[in-house]
Amino acid sequence: MKRIIAKLDVKSGFVIKGIEFEGVRKVGDPMKMAKKYFNENIDEIIYLDCVASLYNRNHIVDLLSKVSEEVFIPISAGGGIRTFNDAKKLFDNGADKIVINTGAVKNPKIVKEISDYYGSQAVVLQLDCKKLDKNKWEVYTDYGRERTGIDAIDWLKKISKYGVGEILATVIDNDGKKDGLDIDFFKNLKDVTDLPIIASGGIGNHSHIEQIFKIGGIDAVSISSIFHYNNYTANVLKLRLKKKGFVFRSL
Repeated sequence: MKRIIAKLDVKSGFVIKGIEFEGVRKVGDPMKMAKKYFNENIDEIIYLDCVASLYNRNHIVDLLSKVSEEVFIPISAGGGIRTFNDAKKLFDNGADKIVINTGAVKNPKIVKEISDYYGSQAVVLQLDCKKLDKNKWEVYTDYGRERTGIDAIDWLKKISKYGVGEILATVIDNDGKKDGLDIDFFKNLKDVTDLPIIASGGIGNHSHIEQIFKIGGIDAVSISSIFHYNNYTANVLKLRLKKKGFVFRSL
């Protein structure tokens, strides 16, 4: 069973989109866009507060309770999660899963604490990275602003032991360009983990999704640009991919 997920990066109350996490522009209202995608048969929604790590305040908390009253699909939320209570606020306001990157790098034990209480299925590791060389990618934190010097494959091996249930993986070099995903990266990830992977970064059409779904074990994609700019709807993508033999939760 495959999933098509809409990712909404939020800053100061607006959904934003850029290229390689830079040059961002406002593209819409996070509530209206979630309802639109829900009506177009999206499987899940991911909200990420892009500046929460900078300002120590996740503005998505206030949004979640309103969205969950009108959007009846799984919602993941992240940004600025440094403590158990940061995660609890998101769950208490309607999040089905939390997404964590910077907080996990700085303190992996927080992942275990959240996982032990809510279950590993509720914890998504956000793996943002940039390519350094053949088969080598570096982890970035703070919405792509900070280098860590950590090898992405080594990091995944380490953090998986702390109770992560799913990986949201993005190669920043491909983000927003709509030229396709870094296939080598995702093949490398699958070589070291059995965890479900949400592939993100560079999807421009259904062929890009077909290509990534053919990698065994990758059953979900996270999409921003082509939805935000109305190039495709989830229904259109699913119908085209169904013809290729892929099965979805709903259509």
